[in-house]
Amino acid sequence: IWEYQISSSTECQHHDIEYLPNGNILIISWDSKTSAEATQAGRSTTGSALWSEKIIEIEPDLINGGGNIVWQWNAWDHLIQDADSTKDNYGNVSSSPELININYYSGDPLNADWLHFNSINYNESLDQIILSCHTFSEVWIIDHSTTTAEAATHSGGNSNKGGDLLYRWGNPQTYDQGTNSDQRLFKQHDAYWIEDSLFDAGKIMIFNNQAGGQLVDYSEVNIIDPEINNDGSYAYNGGAYGPNSFHWTYQASNPTDFFGKIISGAQRLPDGNTLIC
Repeated sequence: IWEYQISSSTECQHHDIEYLPNGNILIISWDSKTSAEATQAGRSTTGSALWSEKIIEIEPDLINGGGNIVWQWNAWDHLIQDADSTKDNYGNVSSSPELININYYSGDPLNADWLHFNSINYNESLDQIILSCHTFSEVWIIDHSTTTAEAATHSGGNSNKGGDLLYRWGNPQTYDQGTNSDQRLFKQHDAYWIEDSLFDAGKIMIFNNQAGGQLVDYSEVNIIDPEINNDGSYAYNGGAYGPNSFHWTYQASNPTDFFGKIISGAQRLPDGNTLIC
């Protein structure tokens, strides 16, 4: 009864969408950058291209089909690098956790799929979006209250931080504020705010796919409870973003009996139980 396609040589919708209370739809889309663009942005190692990510909000046209793009956020507008002072985005990674280090990668450094978002969720009361960034092993929160123009900058919106990251959690190595021992998420999926009517409302549930790290193959379902201020900002005093530990964890009594290396998810139910796939 309706469709909207994003598929070309420069962009491709993938993985997940989020249906908003106003009927609009948030879409994750790969955003192709050439090798020259990546190098100019400060990427130290790149192949023939680099796939960044963008979030597009579509207002569906249910009469004529298709829809209108009414809001957009691009990861490419919020980069930092400390490898080459002659290139764009040069700065201090460890003191800029609100920005994305273009030279952080896990796995193959030539992998064009550099960020690999795999889930998106919206919090209406905060007017914020949470993203699961698979290759960084982090969840990110951005401000949806900005205009598209503000989302491309570092100011504006309820947070007055534009499209910069309001919060990130799971792997502080990505912004040079931790080591392997500080990593808590490993290739996670399905990060979302638990609905207001349910037990643990407002907290963030995550399927932690490779929770055993590089040592043992097992998964967990985790909940984190970030410290949030009255204005919707997140507490940060330097170092790694809190909390230091999970609020709740499901792990099998024999951990290796429960393992989903990829995909997977979990959902809090009205009776307080958690349904896991």
